[in-house]
This record gives sequence, structure tokens and C-alpha cells, in this order.
Amino acid sequence: MSSLSTYLFYRFLQAIVTFFGAMILFFFIVRILPGDPARILAGPEASEEDVAKIREALGLNKPIYEQFFVYLTSILRGDLGTSIKYGTPVVNEILARLPYTIALALVAEAIAVIIAIPLGVLAALKPRSMLSYIASLLSILGTSLPVFWVGLMLIFIFAVELRLLPSSGADSPKHIILPALTLAFFLTGNLARMTKAAVLEALSSNHVVTAIAKGLPFSKILVRHVLRVSLIPILTIISLQLGALLGGAIITETVFAWPGIGSLLVDSLFYRDYVLAQGIIMFIVGVFILLNLLTDIAYALVDPRIRDVLWRVR
Repeated sequence: MSSLSTYLFYRFLQAIVTFFGAMILFFFIVRILPGDPARILAGPEASEEDVAKIREALGLNKPIYEQFFVYLTSILRGDLGTSIKYGTPVVNEILARLPYTIALALVAEAIAVIIAIPLGVLAALKPRSMLSYIASLLSILGTSLPVFWVGLMLIFIFAVELRLLPSSGADSPKHIILPALTLAFFLTGNLARMTKAAVLEALSSNHVVTAIAKGLPFSKILVRHVLRVSLIPILTIISLQLGALLGGAIITETVFAWPGIGSLLVDSLFYRDYVLAQGIIMFIVGVFILLNLLTDIAYALVDPRIRDVLWRVR
């Protein structure tokens, strides 16, 4: 087995352990939340006998370890269970909301990449310019302002005052603009800061200094030496951001009533739908793990230093 295959095998093994560790953790966390799903389904007027029947039908009257064994068996079969509130398979509920979350995530990430990467590169090339200060300002604002406040301000400006864009829902392409801009505002600051730092580090490396001393065209140095090495931290932050968005931008989707996975998770927790909440959380964890695994594979393909290490190990 080659060193690259060994590396990928251990990364895949780590991913499996992380997934099941998160499954065990969230299984018990969800169940310590206050509220009885059987009582919520039965309604405030229902008798204790009716509530007990619903609890028995849902399997909530069984010991916690037995519930966990049933849930683990279902996960190994690829079955996330049936939603307590909707009475439909959890997979169907996730798949119904997933296109909305994917669309919002891709649009927001695309806006952030288009703005942040050129801004970060230019800020690194001219560290005392106005662009550098703008990149720093975006980073500070993106990490300090609450996401719900930014969303509400955008609604107030563009939906209430200017009446240019709708404030909520997902009935037309216009509805995605405000939630995507809200998410992109926070993504742009972090990505621009990371891009600037990565490019500055690459510019000070020995191979770039040597290339400059040889008199190579700066455009060639920038593309072949600086940007290629800088892709590693940039890919990392993009994959983490995309994983968070695909897992559902909970606050943003709630503010704009966007029918994605994030708002579905909020509904499931509100109605104490344990099965649905667990399924959504495990989906989010799976997305994070998968994207991190793909990012590690991309490292070996993009960064020649990693390939050299793997080649020497082999």
C-alpha cells in the first residue's frame, strides 16, 4: 500500500470515528432538552392515557440505552427514522429542504470568493493601501456584528424603505439576494483576511525571493509560486465555510424565513422532534467530515510539499 493510500485510509478511519462519536453525543444532548414530544403531539387537552399511548408508539417509554441501540441499528441501515411531527421519513424532509440550502450556500460563497480573494491578494501586494484597510475593516465587522442584525438592516433598507427586494420566503430568484448577501458579508471578511495572510507569507518565502532575484516576471511568480502555495489555507477556509452553509445557516434562514435545513432544525427543536433533529444534526456532521476529507485530498494534489513528504514516506 502506497503512502498516499495509507494516509487516505487513516483519514477515512478518523472520519468514521468522528461521525459515530458525534452521533452518540448528540443523541443524549437532544434528549435532555426540556419538553415532551408526546405531549406536544397530543395537545394540551389530551389525557395522560392518550399521551402514554403516543409515547409508547414512538418508543419513548423504553430505557435510554434501548432507544440508542434502536437508533444505532437504524443508522447502520442508512435509515434516519421517521419524523415525529411530520410522520414522514427524515431523509425525505432533509432532501426536500436541501436544494434551498445548497442554492443559498453556493450563491453566498460565490459572492464571498469573487470579492474576498482579489481583495485579499491586492491588500497583500499593497499592505498600506486603502484596499488593505478595507479588508481589515470587513474582517472586523464580519466577526463582530450579529448576523441577525445585519439581516434585519438589509430587510429594513432594501425591503421596507427602498422596496426593491422581498424580505422573506423563496418564491422567486429575488428572494435569495438578501439572505445570500447577509451570509456573504460574514464570509468575505474571514476569507479576505486569510487570503491576505497566506499571500503575505508566500511572498516572504525563500523560493519566491529566489524567483524575484532571478528576474522572473512578477505575474508568473504570482501565479506559479505565490497563489499556488496560498491555495492551501484558502481552500481550508472555503471548505469550512461551505460545510457550515450546507449544514444550514440557522439564524439567516430563520430571519428570512428561508425554507432550508437550518430553519427545519429550528422547527424540529421547537416541537421536540428528536428523530428529525438527530437526522439533521448527523447530516450536518457528515457534510463537515466529508468536506474536510475532500480538502485533505486536495492538499496532496495542490501542494507539492505534501506530495514530496508522502513520496519520501513511501
